[in-house]
Parts: sequence; C-alpha cells; structure tokens
Amino acid sequence: MVKTTVKVEKELVREAHELGLNVSKVCENALKRAIEQMKKVYGKNSPKEWCGRRDLNPGPQRGRLTS
Repeated sequence: MVKTTVKVEKELVREAHELGLNVSKVCENALKRAIEQMKKVYGKNSPKEWCGRRDLNPGPQRGRLTS
C-alpha cells in the first residue's frame, strides 16, 4: 500500500461518510476499473505508445491555448 492524497469535494466526502462508505476503498476500486478499461482500449502497449492520444487528465494545461 502507498499513502497518497486525493482532492474530493467536501460534500461528496460528507455524504460518503454518512452512507458508511470507505472513501479510500471506493477510490481504489474506481482506479482499478479505470485501468482495466484503459487496458481494453490500448491493450498491453506501454504508456509511451499512448502518446498522440487525448490526455484524460490534462491538469493545468486544460483550457490554455498552445503556441
């Protein structure tokens, strides 16, 4: 296991706790499913071979014009 930080809307965390959900486990399971889906789409290609495709997590670059 690795400890990491994930930013989640405060209201979502509150609701999850009210429902008795383990936020860490829900995030872990969602990440596993996302990885499975990516592998179905890209096969066993390495991430380096994925370049040229749309970045699913563009971060601070999102919405900025490039030169």
